[in-house]
Amino acid sequence: MTATTILISIDEAAARGINRLRMPRWANKLDHLKLDIIDGQPGPWTHLFAPFNKECNGHDPVDVLFTRMDYTARVYLPYEGALPDSDEYKAAQAAFEGAMR
Repeated sequence: MTATTILISIDEAAARGINRLRMPRWANKLDHLKLDIIDGQPGPWTHLFAPFNKECNGHDPVDVLFTRMDYTARVYLPYEGALPDSDEYKAAQAAFEGAMR
């Protein structure tokens, strides 16, 4: 993150139609949230995509009921990384296979 990086909130992202976000402090660059946007507003569910999810939770994404979050906190960046159907993302998932055994 640079000095010119502008963080946005969930509300701002939904209003702009940005449905994938990540927090800059998250260790894995592929970890991100996918928002359900309904009429320009964030829906109550978000979907946490993370390559490790498949190994530790048995599926990816993990659906999260997003009712206790601060939708106005400017702590997110638009996610511009690899999508879950990409080779890069699938390779990252494969790297975690067997880690929980």
